Amino acid sequence: MLTKTKVSLMGCKYRCIVILLAFNAIFAIVSLIFWGTNGVINFEAAFFSFFFVLYSAYTSLKHKIKKEIDQADLPQEEESEETQNTKNPKTKFNFSSFVLGLQLSMGFLRIFAYFVLIGGLVILMTKNIFLVIPYILGISICLIGVVTLKYLSQKK
Repeated sequence: MLTKTKVSLMGCKYRCIVILLAFNAIFAIVSLIFWGTNGVINFEAAFFSFFFVLYSAYTSLKHKIKKEIDQADLPQEEESEETQNTKNPKTKFNFSSFVLGLQLSMGFLRIFAYFVLIGGLVILMTKNIFLVIPYILGISICLIGVVTLKYLSQKK
């Protein structure tokens, strides 16, 4: 049985995707007006490849947090923190944070997403159709759209 919260979250997912694609279409038309077909190609390549990078970062972080929550054992953690505080002085460099950062950045999907982003950029440059402004506009619109939709979905 689906609860009211799950139904509203599912509705938000689909609504947010439709809104983001509408936002994409509007700015693709703007790119077409100002820079022609090459502008639209640059805008779309940047928009979708950057969206793929954001999505892969989100999924890797979500899986890592879920894994950490599943492995958390509160009574053991409290005892180990007390023993660590008495044994080891605090330092500026926390090795566990470094390892966590490496684990988050080394996911297959995330690496593949960056290859898609860089590959798209290289293809645009080798075909001599790369335009800086529509490309940056595509990345910016994607980022602004995702952040705005996330803010609005949490506000409800």
